[in-house]
Amino acid sequence: MKKIIIIFLLILGIISCEKDVFTGLVDNPIPEYGKIFVSSNPGGYKIFIDGKNMGVVSPDTVLYLTAGQHKLNLRHDLFSDTTLTITVDKSTVKIISIDMMKNPRFYATLTLYSIPSAAKIYLNDQLINNIVTPTTIRNVYPGKYELKLSKKDCRDDSTNIVAKGGENVVIQRILEDTSRTVSYRTNNSKISSNSVNKVVVDKFNNKWIGTVDHGLMKFDGKNWTSYENTGVIEGSRIQDLLVDKKGTLWVASIKGLFTFNGNTWMTLTNNLPSENVIALDEDIIGNIWIATLNALVKYNGSSFKVFNSANSDVSIINLSSLTSLKNGDIWVGSSGSGLLKFNGITWTNYLAVGMDLEPPKVSNIIKDIIVDKNGNLFSFHAADPPSGARRALIRYDGTNWLELRLNLLFAYDVESFYLDNDNNVWMALNGGLVKYSATHIVKFYDSDSYGYFSKWCTSFALDLNGDGWLATIGAGIAKLKKGTF
Repeated sequence: MKKIIIIFLLILGIISCEKDVFTGLVDNPIPEYGKIFVSSNPGGYKIFIDGKNMGVVSPDTVLYLTAGQHKLNLRHDLFSDTTLTITVDKSTVKIISIDMMKNPRFYATLTLYSIPSAAKIYLNDQLINNIVTPTTIRNVYPGKYELKLSKKDCRDDSTNIVAKGGENVVIQRILEDTSRTVSYRTNNSKISSNSVNKVVVDKFNNKWIGTVDHGLMKFDGKNWTSYENTGVIEGSRIQDLLVDKKGTLWVASIKGLFTFNGNTWMTLTNNLPSENVIALDEDIIGNIWIATLNALVKYNGSSFKVFNSANSDVSIINLSSLTSLKNGDIWVGSSGSGLLKFNGITWTNYLAVGMDLEPPKVSNIIKDIIVDKNGNLFSFHAADPPSGARRALIRYDGTNWLELRLNLLFAYDVESFYLDNDNNVWMALNGGLVKYSATHIVKFYDSDSYGYFSKWCTSFALDLNGDGWLATIGAGIAKLKKGTF
C-alpha cells in the first residue's frame, strides 16, 4: 500500500512541473515600430512628431515610431512651417520628401519706403536693378540681409533685416539730406563721441577732433583714427587744439599737454605748473602760449617761462582763453577776473566796469577771445547769475569798447571764435553758427536749415577745400559743403 502511495505522488509531481506558474506579472506586448526618412528643400528644418522635438533636422531619419498615424511638423527660424499627417507601417521606412520652395508661402516680401523717394535699393551690397523706392519686392528668399538705400545728395541709410517666409517686412527710412551738410555721429560713422569740444585742420587737410569724453580723433576724409586708450594722450577730455606754423599738433587735455610732429608724440606735462591745460595759441614769432588753470606759460622751443599771480602784478587765476596780436601782445581771458593783456613787459587788467558799456554790469567771465587782422579784439562775456552780471559780445579796437548786437531771436553764448582768411569772425554759439563779416554783416546758420542736428555748437574751422567743419555737443561733427554757406 505504501508503494502505491509513493508512486502516485511521483506521478503527480511530474504532471505539476509541466504547467506554467503565475508569478503575479503580466508581459506587455512587443510594440510594432517603423521609421520615417524626412528630406526637404531647403534642408535644415527641425523635425517634430506629435508636437515633440525629435532632435534632428532634415534630411534625417526618425527611428522607433509606433505604427499608425502621426502628425509631422517641420519648423525653421526663417522659413515657413509645414504640417502634415503621416502613416507609419511596421518594420518599414517611410520616405517623405517636401519641396518647400514650390509653395508661395515659403518666400518673404519686402515693402520699402523712403523720404525722399526714388532711392536705389541694395541687398547685401547687390544693387536691385531698375527698382527704386517706394516699392514692394516679392519672392525674397528668407534670410538675414543688410538693406541699403542710396540717393544722390543723401547719406546712404543701412539697416539689418530678417526676412521670414510668409511675412511682409515693411521698412520706412528718412534719408539724411547731404546736399549742403554731412553729419558725422556715432550712429552713422566711426567717430567716438557725439560731444566735441574742438576741431582744427592741419596742412594735410586732416581734421583733428577733440571730444569731451573720448579723447582725440583724426579724420582724413575717409578714415577715422582714435587716440583714446593708446597711451599717447592722458585725459579723455580735450580742451583745446592748435596746429602751429611748423605743422606740429598741440593737444591740451584735462590731464596734460602733448605734441605730434607727424611721426612722434611727446608729452610736455611735466614742464607745466598744472596738468589742467585750458587753451593754446602761437604768437607772431612762433612762441607757444599755454594757459593752465592758474598760470600762463610761454614756450620758445627750448624753455618754459611761467607767469602767475606771484610773479606778475595782476591776478592770473581761472584762465579760460588766450589769443595773440601781430605786435606780439598776448590777450588772456579769465573766468571772473576779466581780460588781461601782456605786452612782454607789463600786464594790464581790463574789467567790464571800465568799458563804459550801456547798459552796464557786464560779466567778467570770459568764454573765448580772438583778434582779427585789423587788430580788433572780440570777447564774449558769459552771464554771472549770482552777481547779476549779464552776458555780452564785445569788440575792442584799441581805444573803444563796443557791444555787438547779433539780433538773434534767442539768448546765446559764444562758445568759441574762429578767424578765416577773409577776416570773417565765425562764432560757434550755444544756439547755432554765426559769421560776422569784415563789413559787419551777420549771417546765421541754424541747425534746422543746415541739418547738423544740434544747436549747441562748440567750434568751427575751414579746411583746405573750403568746407566748414562744425563741432557740436550731442551731434558729433558736421561738414558744411563749400558753396552752400
